Amino acid sequence: MEHWQVTYLGMRQIPRELTEFELATFFTFSAKDRALIDARRGDLYRLAVALHIGFIRMSGRTLDAYRQIPKVLWNHLGAQLAVDPPDLGTLRTLYETRARTLIDHQVLAYQALGFRPMAEHQRRYVVRWLKERLTGRPDRSDLLYELKRWLYEHRILIVHDRLLRRFIIRAGRDVEDSLSNGLICAFGDTTLDHWSRLLVQPDSDHGSLQQWLWSVPLRQSTHQMGDVFTKIDRLYALGVHQGWPTVRNEATVRHYARRCARRPPSMGKRVEQRTRRLEAACFMRYALCSATDQLLSMLRRWILKAANDAMREVEVILFDPKARLREFCIGCKSRRT
Repeated sequence: MEHWQVTYLGMRQIPRELTEFELATFFTFSAKDRALIDARRGDLYRLAVALHIGFIRMSGRTLDAYRQIPKVLWNHLGAQLAVDPPDLGTLRTLYETRARTLIDHQVLAYQALGFRPMAEHQRRYVVRWLKERLTGRPDRSDLLYELKRWLYEHRILIVHDRLLRRFIIRAGRDVEDSLSNGLICAFGDTTLDHWSRLLVQPDSDHGSLQQWLWSVPLRQSTHQMGDVFTKIDRLYALGVHQGWPTVRNEATVRHYARRCARRPPSMGKRVEQRTRRLEAACFMRYALCSATDQLLSMLRRWILKAANDAMREVEVILFDPKARLREFCIGCKSRRT
């Protein structure tokens, strides 16, 4: 499917204003569609079936009887089917005493387009697919749209967003459990609990260990380099550098570390223990990697500065050797006297 169509997926009602492009794309029917529509009894039923087919093609979900139908759409459908457009704001009047007819029209429409409701085994597969998407990429911001697109492309009717978010949350918890189990195997419960407690404990010099480790050097001085060395030594003493699982990639570590850093240390005790362990371990790991990168950058600048200073002194000697020789002679003479 085209990328622009993603914005329509999962819509619960037809937009109030439809463009000519939208009418032509979603509510224009092939000969096969027309044969199915024309088989309905009565002009109103033919219009209703055409409306259901177009809406499912546009959104990937069924349309109920209580949503507003724009007049421009009735006119477009009437012109296509060569019938007079009705003066109806919704489909409620048509289906008010015929609830079964509404269901029949919905089923007829999605079957004509090759769609089907989500079965139980497909729900389990969706969760597995989400877990694969979340592995190594913990950001969930675009996952709801990706899931809707996947359902549409596999011709599965899109359910309401609340259920889709429930799938995403369930998959996210499974992924976090897998990450936590890997860290427990690598470091043990005792070490992970110790790290999570250390982060939130008050520190007389730095407010808290979390705030100190997350702070960024403001200058490139040797004093600041010494502070970064102290951070690295502290993290090495805690054993953060040893036994880190290789399957935990940088994106995962960065995500959970930033989630921990954005939360005040005082809020840490309110987080579930398993999540707190995961975030604390990733925070420690990310702090070690960041401190190492900062130290290398500061050391590189310090070396460049030292080299530039030495070069300037050498240039003075090279460009004015007589002055340097005169200075040398004066020094020797002063020593003799």
